[in-house]
Amino acid sequence: MAYYLIAGATGYVGSRLAQRLLAEGHRVRGVVRNPESEIAEQLAAQGMVVWKGDVTKPETLTGAADGVDYVYNLTSRLVLENGSVHRTFVDGNQNLIAACSRSRSVRKFIFTSNVAPYGDASDTLLTEDSPITPSYPLGEVMVEAEQTIMNVVRDHHFPAIILRVGNIYGPQRDFVDTVQNGTLTIIGNGRNYLSHIHIDDLLTILARVVDYGQPGAIYNVADDEPVRSIDLYSEIRQRLGMLPPRTYSSLKALQSGLDPSIVGRTSASVRLSNARLKHDLDLELRYPSYRSWLDERLGIAEELEAVF
Repeated sequence: MAYYLIAGATGYVGSRLAQRLLAEGHRVRGVVRNPESEIAEQLAAQGMVVWKGDVTKPETLTGAADGVDYVYNLTSRLVLENGSVHRTFVDGNQNLIAACSRSRSVRKFIFTSNVAPYGDASDTLLTEDSPITPSYPLGEVMVEAEQTIMNVVRDHHFPAIILRVGNIYGPQRDFVDTVQNGTLTIIGNGRNYLSHIHIDDLLTILARVVDYGQPGAIYNVADDEPVRSIDLYSEIRQRLGMLPPRTYSSLKALQSGLDPSIVGRTSASVRLSNARLKHDLDLELRYPSYRSWLDERLGIAEELEAVF
């Protein structure tokens, strides 16, 4: 059994990954800012070693990676306030990589980036070799974070892998719920492509990438069917018997004070190809399309049509 370190172990992805690895008999050490949080205490009860630390504070990471085989940096932040995103993603990766280098035991380092480096790519099918053209502040920070990691890969042969993860959904992050409770807003004209990945598939990818991922590689993490946002939410509303969705202009969203990175991330068109990921990891997705989740949540479309 292997020994894993998870930075961001109490987050949506990190906590579920920790539970999965522990259930499989692995050892897990979780870097958490608040070891007294409910999630941290639950994971500790399941066997996770809780390490009080913060990737933005290098002194708290001394010894964190000692004896560890695989490291996941799953920390996340979206809103750019007081430089916190730069500290989390750029400085945080530098600090965590330094701790890994000192340990001399780390075999793979996995960083979950996002799609922000691609900016707004219109209808282009994006591979990992496509140009990165960030079009909002978060994208610029993520490009710098990725370059920071790749510099260490190139200069010191550090075994890092970057995952550009699409929109994560699943229990407690369900786009059906956002439609039903009225919190969904389509920013822009709705013609932008969205790329999704179900949490169950993401956990499988995170588990497999340490064995099958190529050091120094970047992987797009998404399902097989990118979808225009207007089509996705129209289909959900139709299945729920609701009126078609309305759109809200990006300009009005910005004028209302919404963070530019939230507006940019929500309205940008990102149509990911997952071919490299599926090839290298020999991957079969449980949810190859968002429709698999809709069918599970709302019933198969053909059956619904027969009922009505």
